[in-house]
Amino acid sequence: MTNEKFKVLAVDDDKEFLEAVKELLERNNYEVITAYSGKEALEKAAEESGLRLVLLDLVMPLMDGFTLLEKLVDLIPGITVIMVTGQGTVQTAVEAIKRGAKDFITKPFDKDVLINKLNMIRKSAELESKVSTLSVLLSEKYGFDNIISGSKLMKTVFERASAAAHSNAPVFIVGETGTGKELLAKAIHLSGDRAGKPFMGVNCGAIPKDLLESELFGYRKGAFTGAVRDHEGLFVAADKGTIFLDEIGEMPKELQVRLLRVLEEYKVRPLGYTQEVTLDVRVIAASNHSIEDLKKTYLREDLFFRLAVIVIELPPLRERKGDIPLLIDHFINRFNNKYSKKVKGLSEGAFSSLYNYHFPGNIRELENLIEGIIAVMPAGKNTITEKELKEHLLWQQPRGSEHQLLALDRLEKFALEQALRECKGNKSKAADILGISRDTLYRKLKQYGVE
Repeated sequence: MTNEKFKVLAVDDDKEFLEAVKELLERNNYEVITAYSGKEALEKAAEESGLRLVLLDLVMPLMDGFTLLEKLVDLIPGITVIMVTGQGTVQTAVEAIKRGAKDFITKPFDKDVLINKLNMIRKSAELESKVSTLSVLLSEKYGFDNIISGSKLMKTVFERASAAAHSNAPVFIVGETGTGKELLAKAIHLSGDRAGKPFMGVNCGAIPKDLLESELFGYRKGAFTGAVRDHEGLFVAADKGTIFLDEIGEMPKELQVRLLRVLEEYKVRPLGYTQEVTLDVRVIAASNHSIEDLKKTYLREDLFFRLAVIVIELPPLRERKGDIPLLIDHFINRFNNKYSKKVKGLSEGAFSSLYNYHFPGNIRELENLIEGIIAVMPAGKNTITEKELKEHLLWQQPRGSEHQLLALDRLEKFALEQALRECKGNKSKAADILGISRDTLYRKLKQYGVE
């Protein structure tokens, strides 16, 4: 139970009853304001801020409970009202609910019953408050305003994404690994009508092929060996919200057939079930392959056109270099806070080197680079120089083909190590961050001898 008082207005013309109710509620951590008439109740309701619930007697002189109920609901939209009377009938209870009451109890009532009702209402209000706060925080973290950019290319992307957010049409985001496809997908979700509903993401290349179908569509206990309990699947879990199918080009062709049917009918039948489940879900897909490669090689043509109703292409960082200074400042601030450092910026030489780099890993590569440098910088140092860059990147080396290959190998190894560190050794999450399949991750780890 929270220590914050939940403010209740109790209204009854019976002074003895009202005092007993006040004592009972205050013992259970409620703040209670009392009123002995409808007129007094309206005055106090207008004066008091943060009023959450009204406990209201039905039979009172001058202004009866029904009249007062309607006035209170008009005065404080959304206020919760519980009607109380010594003459309870089914008809009276129905009438109270019709006029806006949340519940109805009769005198004399069991004290535990009243407290349980109030506690349930209180917990529900607290949960709604937390959900509302979380929605605001998520919007602040993942909204379009949080995507760092000042380039004209990205302005066009934001305009298209913002328009997409206010429709239910499927969206296909195409862009190289590390360009921020999932961040854009979350921004679309949180900027539309489904913002308060689930956002379920899955990397189609990070889950073994034989498990992806059950992960997406669910299964019933006993449907196959190892199915020890029911699993609703991500499509059902995302109902009323959004499902994000990242790296959908890695999905097996045979599973694409089933996905196409789900998208055509918006119904899914989990493994082991005979009945279909109707869905209300928004689909956003993403891939690091080009549109032409997706159509010709990776996706069934009919599935591609079903998904690509709205296509958004995210440009690589090398095509929007004006964003590099903004991103550097953003990441320096973030990792200063994370590692309690006071780095102010880059030296002129270091900035020039970064600005002229082609960033094959895009924003994610820049982010990991800045974090790696700040994490190990001495506490007294506040400028990132070329020396720090050379310790973390090898693209500064001579440009002969042998040196270039060595640099790429070591850069790839560094990226693997950084991803594993970030995910605390969780290989599935690391593969997800890097935008590769788990099988590819294991192969790379073995290749570079990374533990």
